[in-house]
Amino acid sequence: AALARALAAALLLLVMAEPEGSGRRLPTHEVFVWFRDELEASFRTRHKVADYAARLGYSTRTLNRLARENTGLSAKQLIDERVVLEAKRLLAHGPDPVARIAGQLGFDDPSNFSKYFQHRTGTTPAAFRDRFRPSAESSV
Repeated sequence: AALARALAAALLLLVMAEPEGSGRRLPTHEVFVWFRDELEASFRTRHKVADYAARLGYSTRTLNRLARENTGLSAKQLIDERVVLEAKRLLAHGPDPVARIAGQLGFDDPSNFSKYFQHRTGTTPAAFRDRFRPSAESSV
């Protein structure tokens, strides 16, 4: 579990990293670092930029501006990417049903999670999971 969390954190840092060749890197603003840390700690229960802004004592506009300056993505896009990354990890490597994963990621209704996941990935959670499971034919 600790290894999985460390891997997830490393992947998030890679997603948030500035692409090579984009010019001189500006120093990361302290508030963005706080947002990034809070995102890693709370993505399972907080899916709205306003929740992070209230928690950190800054406006949603400030978080969005800093997110765009540091990653080129909005704060909401970063939240969604982190939730989807964890969903993919749980679907690919865990035995839990989609409904339980939905609950683990803070969704009240599994169908809302499925719509959220499909909108952001272009595939359903079940179809995504099936790509990582060996077929019955290959094990014969």
